[in-house]
Amino acid sequence: MSSLPAQADPRTNEAVRQILRMADTAGCKLYLVGGYIRDALLGRTAKDYKDFDFMVMPASADSSTSGSGASLPAINFAKSVADNLQGHFVLLDETNDTARVVMDTYEYFDFAGCVGGSIESDMFRRDFTINALACDLSSSNQIVDLVCGVADIENRTIRVVREQALIDDPLRLLRAFRFAARLGFEIEAETLEYIRKHSSLISNVSAERITSEMFMMLEADNCKKQIVMMGEIGLLEEIFTELKATRRVTKNAYHHLGLFDHSVEALVQCEQGMIELPEWVQARMREPLAQGVSRLAATKLASLLHDIGKPDTWIINDDGKHTFIGHDKLGAEMCEPLAKRMKWAKPVERLIEKLVRWHLRPGHLFQQGVPTDKAKYRFYRTIGEELPELILLALADFRSTCGPGLQVGRREAEQNLFELLSNYSVYEVVNKKEDRLLDGNELMRILDLSPGPVVGQLLEDLLEAQTLGEIKDREQAAELARKLFIERYQK
Repeated sequence: MSSLPAQADPRTNEAVRQILRMADTAGCKLYLVGGYIRDALLGRTAKDYKDFDFMVMPASADSSTSGSGASLPAINFAKSVADNLQGHFVLLDETNDTARVVMDTYEYFDFAGCVGGSIESDMFRRDFTINALACDLSSSNQIVDLVCGVADIENRTIRVVREQALIDDPLRLLRAFRFAARLGFEIEAETLEYIRKHSSLISNVSAERITSEMFMMLEADNCKKQIVMMGEIGLLEEIFTELKATRRVTKNAYHHLGLFDHSVEALVQCEQGMIELPEWVQARMREPLAQGVSRLAATKLASLLHDIGKPDTWIINDDGKHTFIGHDKLGAEMCEPLAKRMKWAKPVERLIEKLVRWHLRPGHLFQQGVPTDKAKYRFYRTIGEELPELILLALADFRSTCGPGLQVGRREAEQNLFELLSNYSVYEVVNKKEDRLLDGNELMRILDLSPGPVVGQLLEDLLEAQTLGEIKDREQAAELARKLFIERYQK
């Protein structure tokens, strides 16, 4: 029988010791359950942990009352813990007798009633074997393992406890991939077949839960394999129904893959391309965009969705050429209802919509040859701070496009993207340090203008000319402002 490693003994935590003493006084038994035990067996120590899950079993456990509305031992015990430890009580689910105590030290203690009145019945209702483990902290830290969860941890395997667990809570269909991605485990073949069989049930889960689970998976450094697998079994398009239509679009001279597979491959290439980017970009990508969502996770999802506008703009001309005119704009418009449906945070919605709308622009910049400094400046000014994310998406899109019509100049095209990224850091520094030769008030006085968009546009034009070295002093700035104003507004 396995035991918790000594370095993972939760009783080194003072709050846990107090909670155990309270349980003993109250005459109830506590089992430590869930991710703590799994992670302890994977090498995490007690000091790494701030999140503890306990199952509360009254001394005279009765399956007819435990966890029911008539008797709520876990909720009542959690209230006592909150009172005694000066924590904050949070009711999670009265029906299922679950509550949380949040400490000012950012420690979380979750308490749940024992379903069915026995440790055995409770463990068999859990999701995966690696999570169906319990530890009686009043004894010798021995692990209760009724489903071979310890062996599955050792073998790095995700296995559902029973098929019904996926039906009881279909979010587990997605959670299997999240655990696989974040732990580096493999989903067992029978479990994968169960997920394929019940994939449509994910539509019964609230959008908030799906979005949270999806982004937790995308935060993993290596989720590409799981995304590919989700695509193969049909779960991906059950979550993002906009992808269903991409199955119709076939490969062509530029794309060696059909559109659905190209979209999945773009996310794969996005994840792989990330490690090639400069350190300052990688650091930026790790920054939080919204709670629980980094810039990288949002960019990965944008890579998957960047071509959702293609099916409705797809035309095959008489010469056999495939065109998708305006798919970038349509795709961006489709992101708004998708974001609302999936309950994305506003910053996430804005970034993904922008990346989908702009994903062709880096390539278009070089269509007529090497762009001028002015053209590059305007490109940087238009894209703004989302330039690193856009370059990563453009690189991923290009690398997932390997049809026979797109073989010449591949190396040069990639170099163009990396050069845009490199030069952007220089542009950003110069632009931030640049002191304007004329401010808005001076410009309005010189041209006898009132505040308005004309002033703003002229100021941007002057800053561009100043940054490019076309004007160097106030007199030249004033002269250029008069010239532009006459050309544009006094014809």
